Amino acid sequence: MHQDESLHPKFVEAMRKLTAMSEEDRLSDDNKELFEQAMNYAPLDIQPQLIEIKKKYDNLH
Repeated sequence: MHQDESLHPKFVEAMRKLTAMSEEDRLSDDNKELFEQAMNYAPLDIQPQLIEIKKKYDNLH
């Protein structure tokens, strides 16, 4: 992820936490709110990647 001043701080915070986790942890119910925070504040160019991850999450739950 590139450091861009236009990124929303809530997005940066959520992605920093999510990036430090394993994929299994990222997709757990415990981190659903953090992931939704990332989705809500994501720049448009990143949203398609997050949508793919959300599909994985939905398939698991």
